[in-house]
Amino acid sequence: MKYNFNQKKFTETADLRNKLAIVGSDSEIDWNTLQTKTEKLVEIFHQTDIPSGHPVIIYGHKEYFFPLAILACIHSNTTYIPIDKIYPVERIKKIIELTGSQILINCSDVNLDIDIAVTINDDFTIKSNYTPNFHNRIYGNSSDPLQYIMFTSGSTGEPKGVQITQSSILSFLNWALYDFGFSSNDVFLNQAPFTFDVSLCDILNSFAHGGTLVLSSTEIVKNQEAFFNRLIHYKCSVWTSTPSFVYLFLRHPNFNSENIPSIKTFLFMGEDLPNRTCGHLKRTFTNARILNAYGPTEATIVTTLVEITNDIIEKYPLLPIGFPKTDSKILIDKKRSEDKDGELIIVGDHVSTGYFNNEDFNREKFYIHEGKRAFKTGDLAYYENDMVFCIGRNDDQVKMHGFRIELNEISNVICKNDIISDAVTIALKRNNEVKKIVSFVVLKKAIEKDELIKQLHLFLEKTLPYYMIPGDIDIVNEFPYSTSHKIDKNKLIDDYLKKQFNNN
Repeated sequence: MKYNFNQKKFTETADLRNKLAIVGSDSEIDWNTLQTKTEKLVEIFHQTDIPSGHPVIIYGHKEYFFPLAILACIHSNTTYIPIDKIYPVERIKKIIELTGSQILINCSDVNLDIDIAVTINDDFTIKSNYTPNFHNRIYGNSSDPLQYIMFTSGSTGEPKGVQITQSSILSFLNWALYDFGFSSNDVFLNQAPFTFDVSLCDILNSFAHGGTLVLSSTEIVKNQEAFFNRLIHYKCSVWTSTPSFVYLFLRHPNFNSENIPSIKTFLFMGEDLPNRTCGHLKRTFTNARILNAYGPTEATIVTTLVEITNDIIEKYPLLPIGFPKTDSKILIDKKRSEDKDGELIIVGDHVSTGYFNNEDFNREKFYIHEGKRAFKTGDLAYYENDMVFCIGRNDDQVKMHGFRIELNEISNVICKNDIISDAVTIALKRNNEVKKIVSFVVLKKAIEKDELIKQLHLFLEKTLPYYMIPGDIDIVNEFPYSTSHKIDKNKLIDDYLKKQFNNN
């Protein structure tokens, strides 16, 4: 079996209804069960009378019911918001406040202490706290329904909701079904949080091809031996991750094709792919393909793709991010005609309709180009031999371990603490790769650094995901300023590195 996203129905490809469809951290289900439970959840949506475009929150981690719930939302034209357990409760409450969501699908065993009208559990029980108020809670348009809102880091201290429509998902899938080279025989490793659209790449491709989706929780991943055994047991063939994630395993003696022969494809996205990482993988997984893809959440998962061959590794120290998908364009907006690089702009039907309820930022980042939606990525890039190469960011947004982070959001949250007078957050990089995030703070009252770090960590954990908590906090008397009256971040970094050197 497989799921046809264009026709929105399960289709028989062979007598394989008993084939594994999803392997969760809690249990596993076959394709027959996937269809039955998906259709049952859709019935509950109809019973609850959810209006078109009203966002349903899906909460959990790597339970089998999470991707099943996503499929049920797609199948029934129900808008959804994925929220992984890595999010603190305060952030979930903020998203509910921003969107007005009245329905939550709880795939986990966590009893969330939040105010929401209706909760649907993974056993299909419905807990109704009060009658849903759907008045003025309709979003999107009927000609191209809103499929999901994925919240990312926001520079103002508020999370940004990226709106993706059904046609955008089909644009991605119709490209991926042919150009990615996957089949019904593939077993897709899924380990990225569901709030990170890297995870959606596995889900959509697995369901569309009729493959098997293997979910691996953070607890499993942290135990490398258990993680390897899971890969071997389920014969995972497609590894999708950020380059940082695979780098965690490169030094392990058992991470090679001899011990894990099932892996046939490494698909990387979410951040820069280092040349050295590809070289290592080519030596340890000699028969595996390495695919490099690029694309922000605002352009439905990824927009470019290229297979990294030995010739490319040898020729380009900075690896290409690939060729644009067939129904899209990549524009390079150069400040001067003689410049090699400029801001990368994505044009196509897969581009988001904009951020949820954020018209000022939409006017800044989105526009119409030749009748198509266009998005200013903030990435710097250039073309060479018809391929696109990305050389970094032109603003204060960074990626670390694949997670997109607005440094200003961290600073804004830190400044809400009563101890802090002002704060600025900087990413320390080496070879264009973020190694550490450091927040520099000016205090309202004296406090020892160890105690400050302890208090701030407890404070930040209530609001920010773990990956946005700074690796270090540095106390300064005042911020240095440049001649243009901007905070001199280079001076802050230099002084910080000198202190680190002297302390060592």
